[in-house]
Amino acid sequence: MKTLLSAALIVAAATVSANAADMSMSYKAAPVAQSVYNWTGFYLGGTAGGGIANSEHLDRDSLNDGEVGDTKFQEGFGMVGLTAGYNYQFGHSVIGVEGDYNFSNVDKVQDVFNSVIPGSTTRFQMDQFATLRARAGIALDQTFIYATGGLAFAHIQNTTTFVSGGPFAQAQEDKWKTGLAIGAGVEFALTQNWSLKGEYVLMQFANSNAPVNEISIISNTCGNATPCRMNYSESVQLARIGVNYRFGY
Repeated sequence: MKTLLSAALIVAAATVSANAADMSMSYKAAPVAQSVYNWTGFYLGGTAGGGIANSEHLDRDSLNDGEVGDTKFQEGFGMVGLTAGYNYQFGHSVIGVEGDYNFSNVDKVQDVFNSVIPGSTTRFQMDQFATLRARAGIALDQTFIYATGGLAFAHIQNTTTFVSGGPFAQAQEDKWKTGLAIGAGVEFALTQNWSLKGEYVLMQFANSNAPVNEISIISNTCGNATPCRMNYSESVQLARIGVNYRFGY
């Protein structure tokens, strides 16, 4: 009897051990959830870069004998600026709005092309510009690829001086011009709050006219054309990098 009881206890113990071994082998630890980067939030940042500023100074009617002076600029420049914006992410899509204010160093003087008055010059300056744009794109975790578009503003000074033994007539404008901005870029999250971006932006500004005012009466500046005026147009191609700090993660 004791022998049978002992055998039964041994069999029971072996069964419990086998079941415990099977349970330990079949159990798998639950996977650890991985955090996914989210681009939602307000941010501030700074940018630096450069580009090419284009300007055309067209003189249709202020030159004698019906000749046309068409002076074109293509000037490289550097820039630094500040940025502020907000992103909202839903799924893999991100939309947002961004504004920036920048300082640049565009300043170029050229002779008036095709002028019948040798020595006449025209000057193109742009020292500040800003944009207010929408951004929309795809978030691939810590990478955000986007297109952007909106309004552009630039502080532009154009001065054309006609010379014949001395300045005798001048057209000038000093104003903030409004235009359109479009572009594209990519932004990388370095940490939960800091990101690095690179982007290209094209800005096109509206044409403007400035009257040619006589400084001294030397000759008939406009010939038969009335009124005398210069036509100015500008566009800017910009490439820049920036660093943003996002709040509220």
